[in-house]
Amino acid sequence: LPVGKCRYGLMCTENGFLTDDGVVARMSDDTWLCHTTTGGAERIHAHMEEWLQTEWWDWKVYVANVTEQYAQIGVVGPKAREVLQALGGDMDLSKEALPFMQWADGRIGDFDARVFRISFSGELSYEIAVPASQGLAFWQALLEAGKPHGITPYGTECLHIMRAEKGFIMIGDETDGTVIPQDLGLNWAISKKKDDYLGKRAQEREHMRDPLRWKLVGLETEDGSVLPDGVYAVEPGVNDNGQRKTEGRVTSTYHSPTLERGIAMGLVERGPDRMGEVLSFPTLDGGSVRAKIVSPVFYDPDGEKQNV
Repeated sequence: LPVGKCRYGLMCTENGFLTDDGVVARMSDDTWLCHTTTGGAERIHAHMEEWLQTEWWDWKVYVANVTEQYAQIGVVGPKAREVLQALGGDMDLSKEALPFMQWADGRIGDFDARVFRISFSGELSYEIAVPASQGLAFWQALLEAGKPHGITPYGTECLHIMRAEKGFIMIGDETDGTVIPQDLGLNWAISKKKDDYLGKRAQEREHMRDPLRWKLVGLETEDGSVLPDGVYAVEPGVNDNGQRKTEGRVTSTYHSPTLERGIAMGLVERGPDRMGEVLSFPTLDGGSVRAKIVSPVFYDPDGEKQNV
């Protein structure tokens, strides 16, 4: 990973299960900055320290939690670049100077800023880190510069809907402590050049490579409604315990304003091999909802919106 570049990374336990994900940026020849999930920095810091102290105690590697040193704000949407340019400064934020998955230091307006071209929404997006003491002032300056463009703050529910439209996983939703990256179609994020990594041996065990494992898919109800969160897909018959057979469950479900229908992500037995099949999800009133297995990427599958 060259200096100035970013890459999506995964953090697994020694048992192979996915525990966190985020973007890693190479800051210099010997320094990397690891973004974690929201609220996950302390946990991942402790995870790294544990392995450094117990397994790799002789490495000259140092880990520090720098979360509180920065205020980091995402500026997202088709007009994100225009808003930042309105603030002035010495940074070239064009696609050519700062393409997707790169970062740069500079000044935006009156603020020293570190800008990452990363996106959890699928839209043109900049994540800007400024010194924590300047966070409020930078926020207020952004809102003022964005008024002519109709800027508005957005919260986690909005972010969750946009990431689901793009098929981006959420730790704690698509993961539950039993899921490995391969279940989520994240094989591409696992290095083919490394002889080993934490969790690799566990992921190669027979039961981890079982073709019947539940894997990530998208789900669309036949009537456009929103599937209940956490509901299980059932098939005819019962198991050896006399219980209904399950073949998947919903992990994330929302109404998509963009698509004007309900969308969901779920883990389904042999899911990617069953595109187009219809599953049945029971409801509390004794009925059921039928949903078709589709790609988990519902919107802009080629990434054209974020690569502008």
